[in-house]
Amino acid sequence: MSRAIVGSRAWVSLVGVLLWGVACGDDAGGDEEEIGGAPSRGGRSSGGFTALTGGRSSGGVPDTGGRSSGGRASSSGGTPSGDAGANGEVPGGAAGAGGYDGSTDPRCEPLPPPTGRVVEVTVDRADELPGIVRSAEAGTTILLGDGTYRFSQSDEAERRLRITNQRISLRSASGDRDSVVIDGEYATEEILTISASNVTVAELTITRAVHHPIHVTGGATGDITGTHLYQLRLVDGGEQFVKINTSGQTPNTYADDGLIECSSFEMTPEGREHVVPEPGGCYTGGIDGHQARGWEIRNNVFRGIHCENGSLAEHAIHFWTSSRDTLVEQNRIIDCARGIGFGLGDGGGKVPDRAYEDDPDPGVGYIGHYGGVIRNNMIVNTSGFEYFDTGIELEQARGTRVLHNTVMHSANAFASISYRFDNTEVTLANNLVRSLRERDGAVAATQTNLETTDLNLFEDVELDDYHLKQSGIGAIDQGTELDDAGDDIDGEAHDQGPPDIGADEFME
Repeated sequence: MSRAIVGSRAWVSLVGVLLWGVACGDDAGGDEEEIGGAPSRGGRSSGGFTALTGGRSSGGVPDTGGRSSGGRASSSGGTPSGDAGANGEVPGGAAGAGGYDGSTDPRCEPLPPPTGRVVEVTVDRADELPGIVRSAEAGTTILLGDGTYRFSQSDEAERRLRITNQRISLRSASGDRDSVVIDGEYATEEILTISASNVTVAELTITRAVHHPIHVTGGATGDITGTHLYQLRLVDGGEQFVKINTSGQTPNTYADDGLIECSSFEMTPEGREHVVPEPGGCYTGGIDGHQARGWEIRNNVFRGIHCENGSLAEHAIHFWTSSRDTLVEQNRIIDCARGIGFGLGDGGGKVPDRAYEDDPDPGVGYIGHYGGVIRNNMIVNTSGFEYFDTGIELEQARGTRVLHNTVMHSANAFASISYRFDNTEVTLANNLVRSLRERDGAVAATQTNLETTDLNLFEDVELDDYHLKQSGIGAIDQGTELDDAGDDIDGEAHDQGPPDIGADEFME
């Protein structure tokens, strides 16, 4: 019996049902702050299948029936086609022709018109843009007209967009992120840096950074908060696409309480040729947060973040070195080397990287991540993907709750969810996965997780529909009711009787 649809739903045509794998390699290292950090295994696999569904933005209102509109979309199941080459054109669509990237999800609504001081910039003034951004007064909105912005300056300081005053907004005038492109041409190390509070960057494409398309740090005189990255398309970062760091000053300052939503992160074949090789041989990733507190990462699409040189890329979403209270929900991670990570390595016996005034775990020793929730995410591979290692990694993570995630991959991947090291104490509940793996004294309270390779749980494998089907009795109504379950990957509550296991709640 087919699933009855109330309203309409954003579907993605999925590819591949064959689960197969190859032998695994090794992870050569961690971030620059922890070179040589313990790898997840590291390993690789080949194959698997993709499962994508809708999404939800913070505060977004679903349409009738809580479903997204737009009917069914096709997916080529591959990485983006084309590159930002001589003409500066960025690949069209997150997965090539028809690939779902969330940009038309009605729950990711356009931003309201700006208020206060507005500065409009057209593409013929591209070389002026770095100076306009640097000198913008607090409270200014900078609106970019359609076109591709490139900079002729040779000096990095003159090419980089630096936001150092609070309440700055940088966004497209049209609201169409594909129509306004900031192209670093692999000549700009960091295209946009943010070191002030309450900054919004929205509805733009940022591509081809030597290092980071966006870098957020603590401020010159204190901590910053309120960074909002919304409806962005980030393509081909040579290092991590969004880096979140401390200022590195004495005393140190931090970047806390940010929100990244409704955005896509894409690595193209051309982009892989420009990935920074050291440390580790594949020094790129999606979002990489250090000593960061209170960030929320929701309703984003990560696609193709991996290398093909035998080295393991970093995670699509990674918060570590004593980050805290991170919420990661309703993200779709497709064909990335690693999915979501809290912590990395055992800390080598050192004290935590960031000391919090309330000292949440006194006397415990090194903590890679304090608290936080990972819920309602889908982490999946297409059948031709050969570079997957681990879906969710928890290393020296304490108090983290991992709820209602679906992680599907090939047989030879290292693990769907891995938890490691003796300071790790986490909760794993209602996850639909292929495998759970404990290592090195980690402790997990596990409840109603389903470890399975049974494709009969899904609606129609031949039609690439991996929603739970009515006969999927192994997952439907088999979960545990949780106060903090959140909404499923489609923005629907887990309230159809007892909750279902995994990121999708079956609807009659």
